[in-house]
Amino acid sequence: MLFIRLITDKILQVWYNVRMNKPRDVLVLTGPYLESCYPIVAEYADRANWRLEIAERFNPPKGWTGDGVLSMLLDEPVMNAFLESIIRRNIPIVDLFGIKMRRGMGAVVHDNDELGRLAANHFMERGFRHSAFYAFEWTRQHDERYASFANAWRGTPPERWIWPKDPAFRPTRKALVEWTLRKLSAAPKPIAIYTYNSYNAAFLSRVCMDNGISIPHNVAILSANDRPVHNCNKSMQISGIDRDEEGKYRAAVKLLDRMMRGKADRSTIISIRPKGITTRRSTDVTAVADETLRKATEVISRNLSAHFGPSTVADKMGLSLRRLNKMSRNELGHSVLDEITRIRIEESKRMMLETDDKLAVIASASGFCNASYFSKVFCRFVGCPPREWRNRQRHVRARVHA
Repeated sequence: MLFIRLITDKILQVWYNVRMNKPRDVLVLTGPYLESCYPIVAEYADRANWRLEIAERFNPPKGWTGDGVLSMLLDEPVMNAFLESIIRRNIPIVDLFGIKMRRGMGAVVHDNDELGRLAANHFMERGFRHSAFYAFEWTRQHDERYASFANAWRGTPPERWIWPKDPAFRPTRKALVEWTLRKLSAAPKPIAIYTYNSYNAAFLSRVCMDNGISIPHNVAILSANDRPVHNCNKSMQISGIDRDEEGKYRAAVKLLDRMMRGKADRSTIISIRPKGITTRRSTDVTAVADETLRKATEVISRNLSAHFGPSTVADKMGLSLRRLNKMSRNELGHSVLDEITRIRIEESKRMMLETDDKLAVIASASGFCNASYFSKVFCRFVGCPPREWRNRQRHVRARVHA
Protein backbone atom coordinates (compact mmCIF):
# COMPACT_ATOMS: atom_id res chain seq x y z
CA MET A 1 0.00 0.00 0.00
CA LEU A 2 2.85 2.37 0.83
CA PHE A 3 4.44 1.64 -2.54
CA ILE A 4 1.18 2.38 -4.39
CA ARG A 5 0.74 5.62 -2.43
CA LEU A 6 4.27 6.73 -3.28
CA ILE A 7 3.70 5.97 -6.98
CA THR A 8 0.38 7.86 -6.90
CA ASP A 9 1.98 10.89 -5.24
CA LYS A 10 4.76 10.83 -7.84
CA ILE A 11 2.27 10.71 -10.72
CA LEU A 12 0.31 13.60 -9.22
CA GLN A 13 3.49 15.59 -8.80
CA VAL A 14 4.50 14.97 -12.42
CA TRP A 15 1.02 15.95 -13.59
CA TYR A 16 1.18 19.12 -11.53
CA ASN A 17 4.60 20.05 -12.93
CA VAL A 18 3.41 19.45 -16.49
CA ARG A 19 0.34 21.55 -15.82
CA MET A 20 2.41 24.34 -14.31
CA ASN A 21 4.78 24.35 -17.29
CA LYS A 22 1.91 24.58 -19.75
CA PRO A 23 1.49 28.20 -20.87
CA ARG A 24 -1.65 29.82 -19.52
CA ASP A 25 -3.73 31.99 -21.82
CA VAL A 26 -4.59 35.27 -20.10
CA LEU A 27 -6.82 37.95 -21.61
CA VAL A 28 -6.14 41.59 -20.67
CA LEU A 29 -9.06 43.90 -21.48
CA THR A 30 -7.52 47.33 -21.93
CA GLY A 31 -8.65 50.88 -21.32
CA PRO A 32 -7.02 54.29 -20.82
CA TYR A 33 -6.41 53.59 -17.12
CA LEU A 34 -4.70 50.24 -17.76
CA GLU A 35 -1.73 51.50 -19.76
CA SER A 36 0.52 51.86 -16.72
CA CYS A 37 -0.11 48.24 -15.75
CA TYR A 38 1.29 46.71 -18.96
CA PRO A 39 4.96 46.49 -17.83
CA ILE A 40 3.93 44.89 -14.53
CA VAL A 41 1.60 42.37 -16.22
CA ALA A 42 4.20 41.58 -18.90
CA GLU A 43 6.96 41.06 -16.33
CA TYR A 44 4.80 38.69 -14.29
CA ALA A 45 3.59 36.90 -17.43
CA ASP A 46 7.18 36.10 -18.43
CA ARG A 47 7.91 34.57 -15.02
CA ALA A 48 4.62 32.69 -14.76
CA ASN A 49 4.62 31.37 -18.35
CA TRP A 50 1.49 33.25 -19.44
CA ARG A 51 0.53 33.98 -23.03
CA LEU A 52 -1.13 37.38 -23.07
CA GLU A 53 -3.91 38.44 -25.41
CA ILE A 54 -4.82 42.14 -25.47
CA ALA A 55 -8.30 43.38 -26.38
CA GLU A 56 -10.30 46.60 -26.09
CA ARG A 57 -12.58 46.38 -23.05
CA PHE A 58 -15.55 47.81 -24.99
CA ASN A 59 -15.13 45.06 -27.57
CA PRO A 60 -14.18 41.83 -25.75
CA PRO A 61 -13.63 38.80 -28.02
CA LYS A 62 -16.81 36.72 -28.31
CA GLY A 63 -16.48 33.11 -27.25
CA TRP A 64 -13.00 33.64 -25.84
CA THR A 65 -11.63 30.58 -24.07
CA GLY A 66 -8.55 30.61 -21.91
CA ASP A 67 -7.29 30.37 -18.36
CA GLY A 68 -7.89 33.82 -16.84
CA VAL A 69 -8.99 37.41 -17.44
CA LEU A 70 -7.66 40.71 -16.11
CA SER A 71 -9.81 43.76 -16.78
CA MET A 72 -11.34 47.06 -15.68
CA LEU A 73 -15.02 46.25 -16.13
CA LEU A 74 -17.67 48.88 -16.76
CA ASP A 75 -21.41 48.52 -16.29
CA GLU A 76 -22.02 48.31 -20.04
CA PRO A 77 -24.25 45.77 -21.90
CA VAL A 78 -21.41 44.30 -23.98
CA MET A 79 -19.10 43.93 -20.99
CA ASN A 80 -21.89 42.53 -18.80
CA ALA A 81 -22.61 39.83 -21.38
CA PHE A 82 -18.91 38.98 -21.60
CA LEU A 83 -18.63 38.82 -17.81
CA GLU A 84 -21.59 36.45 -17.55
CA SER A 85 -20.11 34.13 -20.18
CA ILE A 86 -16.72 34.05 -18.41
CA ILE A 87 -18.23 33.26 -15.02
CA ARG A 88 -20.59 30.68 -16.52
CA ARG A 89 -17.59 28.85 -18.04
CA ASN A 90 -15.80 28.99 -14.67
CA ILE A 91 -12.84 31.03 -15.98
CA PRO A 92 -11.12 33.07 -13.24
CA ILE A 93 -11.44 36.83 -13.67
CA VAL A 94 -9.94 39.71 -11.69
CA ASP A 95 -11.53 43.16 -12.01
CA LEU A 96 -9.52 46.36 -11.42
CA PHE A 97 -12.43 48.79 -11.16
CA GLY A 98 -14.95 47.56 -8.61
CA ILE A 99 -18.23 48.93 -10.00
CA LYS A 100 -19.52 45.55 -11.18
CA MET A 101 -19.12 43.19 -8.21
CA ARG A 102 -20.68 39.75 -8.14
CA ARG A 103 -20.08 36.21 -6.96
CA GLY A 104 -17.52 34.30 -9.01
CA MET A 105 -15.43 37.38 -9.84
CA GLY A 106 -12.34 38.54 -7.98
CA ALA A 107 -11.34 42.18 -7.65
CA VAL A 108 -8.42 44.36 -6.57
CA VAL A 109 -9.71 47.83 -5.77
CA HIS A 110 -8.62 51.03 -4.10
CA ASP A 111 -9.58 51.60 -0.46
CA ASN A 112 -12.26 54.28 -0.85
CA ASP A 113 -12.60 54.75 2.91
CA GLU A 114 -8.92 55.60 3.25
CA LEU A 115 -9.03 57.83 0.16
CA GLY A 116 -11.93 59.79 1.68
CA ARG A 117 -10.19 60.10 5.04
CA LEU A 118 -6.99 61.41 3.43
CA ALA A 119 -8.91 63.93 1.33
CA ALA A 120 -11.01 65.22 4.24
CA ASN A 121 -8.00 65.59 6.54
CA HIS A 122 -5.99 67.32 3.80
CA PHE A 123 -8.62 70.03 3.47
CA MET A 124 -9.52 70.33 7.15
CA GLU A 125 -5.84 70.79 8.08
CA ARG A 126 -5.90 73.81 5.79
CA GLY A 127 -8.88 75.30 7.59
CA PHE A 128 -11.64 74.61 5.06
CA ARG A 129 -15.19 74.54 6.44
CA HIS A 130 -17.08 73.98 3.18
CA SER A 131 -16.50 71.14 0.75
CA ALA A 132 -17.97 69.23 -2.17
CA PHE A 133 -17.43 66.00 -4.09
CA TYR A 134 -17.34 66.51 -7.87
CA ALA A 135 -17.87 64.08 -10.74
CA PHE A 136 -19.58 64.39 -14.11
CA GLU A 137 -20.43 60.72 -14.47
CA TRP A 138 -22.07 58.19 -12.19
CA THR A 139 -21.39 54.63 -11.03
CA ARG A 140 -21.89 52.86 -7.74
CA GLN A 141 -18.29 53.67 -6.92
CA HIS A 142 -18.98 57.41 -7.20
CA ASP A 143 -21.52 57.11 -4.39
CA GLU A 144 -19.02 55.12 -2.31
CA ARG A 145 -16.31 57.70 -2.82
CA TYR A 146 -18.62 60.55 -1.84
CA ALA A 147 -19.84 58.63 1.24
CA SER A 148 -16.29 57.96 2.46
CA PHE A 149 -15.38 61.64 2.08
CA ALA A 150 -18.58 62.75 3.84
CA ASN A 151 -18.07 60.29 6.72
CA ALA A 152 -14.57 61.64 7.37
CA TRP A 153 -15.56 65.31 7.15
CA ARG A 154 -16.19 67.14 10.42
CA GLY A 155 -18.76 69.93 10.33
CA THR A 156 -21.12 70.86 7.50
CA PRO A 157 -21.54 67.75 5.27
CA PRO A 158 -19.90 68.01 1.82
CA GLU A 159 -22.14 68.92 -1.10
CA ARG A 160 -22.75 66.11 -3.61
CA TRP A 161 -21.93 67.38 -7.10
CA ILE A 162 -22.43 64.21 -9.16
CA TRP A 163 -24.03 64.42 -12.60
CA PRO A 164 -27.46 62.72 -12.37
CA LYS A 165 -27.50 59.03 -13.28
CA ASP A 166 -28.84 58.71 -16.81
CA PRO A 167 -27.05 56.03 -18.89
CA ALA A 168 -29.05 57.03 -21.98
CA PHE A 169 -27.77 60.62 -21.90
CA ARG A 170 -24.17 61.67 -22.40
CA PRO A 171 -23.83 65.38 -21.56
CA THR A 172 -22.17 67.73 -24.01
CA ARG A 173 -19.17 69.78 -22.91
CA LYS A 174 -21.33 72.90 -22.93
CA ALA A 175 -23.88 71.26 -20.63
CA LEU A 176 -21.11 70.14 -18.25
CA VAL A 177 -19.57 73.62 -18.15
CA GLU A 178 -22.94 75.26 -17.43
CA TRP A 179 -23.80 72.69 -14.75
CA THR A 180 -20.38 73.10 -13.12
CA LEU A 181 -20.63 76.90 -13.16
CA ARG A 182 -24.05 76.78 -11.49
CA LYS A 183 -22.60 74.64 -8.71
CA LEU A 184 -19.57 76.91 -8.28
CA SER A 185 -21.61 80.12 -8.31
CA ALA A 186 -23.98 78.90 -5.59
CA ALA A 187 -21.23 77.47 -3.37
CA PRO A 188 -19.86 79.28 -0.29
CA LYS A 189 -16.27 80.45 -0.58
CA PRO A 190 -13.68 79.26 0.01
CA ILE A 191 -14.66 75.70 -0.84
CA ALA A 192 -12.60 72.50 -0.97
CA ILE A 193 -13.52 70.14 -3.82
CA TYR A 194 -12.58 66.46 -3.85
CA THR A 195 -12.95 65.01 -7.36
CA TYR A 196 -13.58 61.42 -8.40
CA ASN A 197 -10.44 61.37 -10.54
CA SER A 198 -7.83 63.60 -12.15
CA TYR A 199 -9.83 63.83 -15.39
CA ASN A 200 -12.70 65.45 -13.47
CA ALA A 201 -10.19 67.64 -11.58
CA ALA A 202 -8.55 68.89 -14.79
CA PHE A 203 -11.96 69.75 -16.28
CA LEU A 204 -13.04 71.55 -13.10
CA SER A 205 -9.82 73.58 -12.96
CA ARG A 206 -10.25 74.59 -16.61
CA VAL A 207 -13.80 75.82 -15.92
CA CYS A 208 -12.53 77.85 -12.97
CA MET A 209 -9.65 79.42 -14.90
CA ASP A 210 -11.83 80.21 -17.93
CA ASN A 211 -14.32 82.04 -15.70
CA GLY A 212 -11.98 83.94 -13.39
CA ILE A 213 -12.52 81.73 -10.34
CA SER A 214 -9.36 81.76 -8.25
CA ILE A 215 -7.63 78.44 -7.51
CA PRO A 216 -6.86 77.65 -4.72
CA HIS A 217 -7.99 80.76 -2.83
CA ASN A 218 -11.70 80.44 -3.68
CA VAL A 219 -11.76 76.85 -4.95
CA ALA A 220 -9.20 74.25 -3.83
CA ILE A 221 -9.10 71.03 -5.88
CA LEU A 222 -7.83 67.58 -4.89
CA SER A 223 -8.08 64.52 -7.14
CA ALA A 224 -8.69 60.99 -5.84
CA ASN A 225 -5.86 59.84 -8.10
CA ASP A 226 -2.66 61.34 -9.46
CA ARG A 227 -2.19 60.93 -13.22
CA PRO A 228 0.70 62.93 -14.76
CA VAL A 229 -1.16 63.37 -18.08
CA HIS A 230 -3.70 65.59 -16.32
CA ASN A 231 -0.97 67.73 -14.74
CA CYS A 232 0.68 68.88 -17.96
CA ASN A 233 -0.71 72.42 -17.55
CA LYS A 234 2.00 74.20 -15.58
CA SER A 235 -0.29 77.15 -14.80
CA MET A 236 -2.32 74.95 -12.46
CA GLN A 237 -0.78 71.80 -11.05
CA ILE A 238 -3.44 69.66 -9.35
CA SER A 239 -2.92 67.95 -6.00
CA GLY A 240 -3.62 64.22 -6.09
CA ILE A 241 -3.68 61.09 -3.96
CA ASP A 242 -1.03 58.48 -4.71
CA ARG A 243 -3.28 55.41 -4.77
CA ASP A 244 -0.38 52.97 -5.24
CA GLU A 245 -1.32 51.89 -8.76
CA GLU A 246 1.73 49.64 -9.06
CA GLY A 247 0.81 47.86 -5.83
CA LYS A 248 -2.69 47.34 -7.17
CA TYR A 249 -1.52 45.77 -10.44
CA ARG A 250 1.00 43.54 -8.68
CA ALA A 251 -1.70 42.31 -6.31
CA ALA A 252 -4.03 41.70 -9.26
CA VAL A 253 -1.65 39.48 -11.26
CA LYS A 254 -0.73 37.52 -8.15
CA LEU A 255 -4.40 37.01 -7.29
CA LEU A 256 -5.25 35.87 -10.81
CA ASP A 257 -2.31 33.43 -10.74
CA ARG A 258 -3.49 31.98 -7.42
CA MET A 259 -7.06 31.71 -8.70
CA MET A 260 -5.94 29.86 -11.84
CA ARG A 261 -3.95 27.44 -9.67
CA GLY A 262 -6.89 26.86 -7.33
CA LYS A 263 -5.09 28.58 -4.45
CA ALA A 264 -7.58 31.44 -3.96
CA ASP A 265 -11.34 31.82 -3.89
CA ARG A 266 -12.79 33.03 -7.19
CA SER A 267 -14.64 35.85 -5.37
CA THR A 268 -11.64 37.26 -3.46
CA ILE A 269 -11.62 41.05 -3.05
CA ILE A 270 -8.44 42.91 -2.09
CA SER A 271 -8.36 46.61 -1.07
CA ILE A 272 -5.20 48.63 -1.73
CA ARG A 273 -4.37 51.45 0.68
CA PRO A 274 -3.10 54.75 -0.79
CA LYS A 275 0.44 55.94 -0.10
CA GLY A 276 -0.39 59.59 0.58
CA ILE A 277 -1.06 62.95 -1.06
CA THR A 278 1.13 64.91 -3.46
CA THR A 279 0.36 68.57 -2.66
CA ARG A 280 0.53 71.01 -5.55
CA ARG A 281 -0.75 74.53 -6.19
CA SER A 282 -4.44 73.57 -6.38
CA THR A 283 -4.61 72.98 -2.60
CA ASP A 284 -1.48 74.74 -1.36
CA VAL A 285 -3.35 77.39 0.64
CA THR A 286 -4.77 78.25 4.03
CA ALA A 287 -8.54 78.75 3.83
CA VAL A 288 -9.56 82.35 4.52
CA ALA A 289 -13.22 83.13 5.21
CA ASP A 290 -12.97 86.93 4.93
CA GLU A 291 -13.27 87.85 1.24
CA THR A 292 -11.02 90.92 1.47
CA LEU A 293 -8.26 89.02 3.23
CA ARG A 294 -8.69 86.16 0.78
CA LYS A 295 -8.09 88.57 -2.10
CA ALA A 296 -5.03 89.89 -0.29
CA THR A 297 -3.51 86.41 -0.06
CA GLU A 298 -4.30 85.92 -3.74
CA VAL A 299 -2.42 89.14 -4.56
CA ILE A 300 0.58 87.80 -2.63
CA SER A 301 0.50 84.41 -4.41
CA ARG A 302 0.19 85.93 -7.88
CA ASN A 303 3.16 88.29 -7.44
CA LEU A 304 5.67 86.15 -5.55
CA SER A 305 8.64 86.81 -7.82
CA ALA A 306 8.29 90.58 -7.30
CA HIS A 307 9.94 92.24 -4.32
CA PHE A 308 7.20 93.76 -2.18
CA GLY A 309 6.16 94.04 1.44
CA PRO A 310 2.98 94.32 3.51
CA SER A 311 2.48 98.00 2.61
CA THR A 312 2.25 97.15 -1.09
CA VAL A 313 -0.45 94.54 -0.40
CA ALA A 314 -2.39 96.97 1.78
CA ASP A 315 -2.25 99.65 -0.93
CA LYS A 316 -3.56 97.21 -3.55
CA MET A 317 -6.49 96.37 -1.27
CA GLY A 318 -7.20 100.03 -0.51
CA LEU A 319 -6.66 99.47 3.22
CA SER A 320 -4.31 100.80 5.85
CA LEU A 321 -1.54 98.39 6.84
CA ARG A 322 -2.79 98.53 10.42
CA ARG A 323 -6.27 97.44 9.32
CA LEU A 324 -4.95 94.63 7.11
CA ASN A 325 -2.63 93.39 9.87
CA LYS A 326 -5.55 93.29 12.29
CA MET A 327 -7.64 91.24 9.84
CA SER A 328 -4.71 88.88 9.27
CA ARG A 329 -4.05 88.34 12.98
CA ASN A 330 -7.74 87.78 13.72
CA GLU A 331 -8.16 85.07 11.07
CA LEU A 332 -4.69 83.67 10.37
CA GLY A 333 -3.08 84.28 13.76
CA HIS A 334 -0.12 86.21 12.37
CA SER A 335 0.82 89.42 10.52
CA VAL A 336 0.68 90.11 6.80
CA LEU A 337 4.49 89.96 6.67
CA ASP A 338 4.44 86.48 8.20
CA GLU A 339 1.81 85.42 5.64
CA ILE A 340 3.93 86.73 2.77
CA THR A 341 6.92 84.82 4.12
CA ARG A 342 4.86 81.66 4.67
CA ILE A 343 3.56 81.70 1.09
CA ARG A 344 7.06 82.32 -0.27
CA ILE A 345 8.48 79.46 1.79
CA GLU A 346 5.74 77.10 0.54
CA GLU A 347 6.45 78.09 -3.06
CA SER A 348 10.15 77.46 -2.54
CA LYS A 349 9.37 74.01 -1.13
CA ARG A 350 7.27 73.17 -4.17
CA MET A 351 10.06 74.25 -6.51
CA MET A 352 12.70 72.30 -4.60
CA LEU A 353 10.64 69.13 -4.90
CA GLU A 354 9.41 69.54 -8.48
CA THR A 355 12.52 71.01 -10.13
CA ASP A 356 16.29 70.68 -10.08
CA ASP A 357 16.75 74.45 -10.07
CA LYS A 358 19.57 75.91 -8.01
CA LEU A 359 18.73 77.66 -4.75
CA ALA A 360 19.54 81.06 -6.26
CA VAL A 361 16.92 80.53 -8.97
CA ILE A 362 14.36 79.29 -6.45
CA ALA A 363 15.07 82.21 -4.12
CA SER A 364 14.48 84.74 -6.92
CA ALA A 365 11.31 83.01 -8.21
CA SER A 366 9.77 82.89 -4.73
CA GLY A 367 10.53 86.54 -3.97
CA PHE A 368 13.73 86.47 -1.87
CA CYS A 369 16.46 88.97 -2.72
CA ASN A 370 19.26 86.36 -2.81
CA ALA A 371 20.09 82.76 -1.91
CA SER A 372 21.82 83.68 1.35
CA TYR A 373 18.81 85.59 2.69
CA PHE A 374 16.49 82.82 1.46
CA SER A 375 18.48 80.19 3.38
CA LYS A 376 18.44 82.31 6.54
CA VAL A 377 14.65 82.84 6.45
CA PHE A 378 13.95 79.23 5.44
CA CYS A 379 16.02 77.91 8.33
CA ARG A 380 14.19 80.18 10.78
CA PHE A 381 10.74 79.07 9.59
CA VAL A 382 11.41 75.39 8.83
CA GLY A 383 14.21 74.53 11.24
CA CYS A 384 16.87 73.42 8.77
CA PRO A 385 18.67 74.79 5.67
CA PRO A 386 16.82 74.45 2.33
CA ARG A 387 19.42 72.11 0.81
CA GLU A 388 19.12 69.72 3.76
CA TRP A 389 15.30 69.88 3.59
CA ARG A 390 15.33 69.14 -0.14
CA ASN A 391 17.61 66.10 0.22
CA ARG A 392 15.60 64.73 3.13
CA GLN A 393 12.24 65.11 1.34
CA ARG A 394 13.52 63.51 -1.86
CA HIS A 395 14.92 60.61 0.13
CA VAL A 396 11.54 60.10 1.84
CA ARG A 397 9.69 60.21 -1.48
CA ALA A 398 12.09 57.76 -3.09
CA ARG A 399 11.63 55.35 -0.17
CA VAL A 400 7.80 55.62 -0.32
CA HIS A 401 7.72 54.95 -4.08
CA ALA A 402 10.29 52.18 -3.99
